[in-house]
Amino acid sequence: MRKRQGILIISDGLGDRPIKALGGLTPLEYANTPNLDRLAREGCTGNVYPIAPGIPVGTDVGHMEIFGCDSNKYYPGRGPLEALSGGIEIREGDVAFRGNFGTIDEEYTVIDRRAGRIQDGTRELAEALSGMKLKDGTTVLVKELTQHRVAVVLRGKELSAAIVPTDVGTANEGAKLVIPCPEDPACKEAAKTAENLWEFTLNAMEILKNHPVNQERVRNGLLPANVIITRGPGQLSTIPSTARQLGIRALCIAGDITVGGIARLVGFDYYVQDSFTGGFNTDIMGKARKAVDSIKEGYDWVIVHIKGTDLAGHDNQPLEKVRIIEEIDGMAGYIMDHISGEQCYIAFTADHSTPCEARDHTGDGVPTIIWGGDVRRDKTEKAGETFFMEGALQNLKARDIFTIQMDLMGFTKKRGA
Repeated sequence: MRKRQGILIISDGLGDRPIKALGGLTPLEYANTPNLDRLAREGCTGNVYPIAPGIPVGTDVGHMEIFGCDSNKYYPGRGPLEALSGGIEIREGDVAFRGNFGTIDEEYTVIDRRAGRIQDGTRELAEALSGMKLKDGTTVLVKELTQHRVAVVLRGKELSAAIVPTDVGTANEGAKLVIPCPEDPACKEAAKTAENLWEFTLNAMEILKNHPVNQERVRNGLLPANVIITRGPGQLSTIPSTARQLGIRALCIAGDITVGGIARLVGFDYYVQDSFTGGFNTDIMGKARKAVDSIKEGYDWVIVHIKGTDLAGHDNQPLEKVRIIEEIDGMAGYIMDHISGEQCYIAFTADHSTPCEARDHTGDGVPTIIWGGDVRRDKTEKAGETFFMEGALQNLKARDIFTIQMDLMGFTKKRGA
């Protein structure tokens, strides 16, 4: 069977709901997007569910599904994925957490779950905590990730991931830090792990309070990163290689370390450079140029990830989300101008929806397009959640879109004789 190539643009958290301030439109519908409109007009479209209608997913699960991996079977928890993404070797029995550098007051009330989206000094803060020994001999490993994000690993005997960690949840500033507890009070391993996590949290608060990075932040009028807030506990499981199963050579271009780590776990190459950040200021056109160059270098599938749309949703900044979408539209135009639609397909999707007014992930479908020379066209004329409700891809799931792309490119196998 013929082999073709593909580029997938992932606009993290893109999906949204009608916003009064935008005249009842979503940010995608409000934005000026001539290139995405062209992809929609000349391709097939729909609102695609990451795993099932009405089920919110995290960035981790969303990307596992986009990359063709069944998260119902293989999801190890966000913690191990974050730790592996940061380069921590996870051993059998380790319990890993996803964490944030956050800001709390003296009564443990959460002021900001992201310490003002701290970007500088996180390596020094993580290094000051990593290697901590707890009273029972458990070792704590800490590794900085993108911006405020951090990975925490408890390494000891008889530990369990079945605990409730310390995070108060998105947009719940003003609540007190959660004291860890076992999901089942009768589980001795979980009770021990919860005690260890709280001991680490308290010790870390003492170290962070007096750290030079935080002293400098306070002098500059910035929020101190004086706590690590944890969530997503898990223990490692084996994840199959999508790349090996299909025989594809794939590359993920992303500034978000977690996304890059998930790509590596399923057998894809990962590319990042200093200007490719996981924030609002990423070099979107640089990513576009790298994607085109990688196709010319012979990659079968190139994934380009943009995080800013998700951040804008979490911060309830619809106009910022519009701005980033318009930059992504410029990326799409550059790619279309520099590849052949007869040889390379372009797809556009999101890992989940992050509506601005919800400020969190929701179970809404995500706007999705597949474009290329011989793609069957539907009747959609413009990019947007409302317009895609009549599209050919309506109500499919993320792994369906993955399979459709692989089939178009010639990498799926026929069943039967």
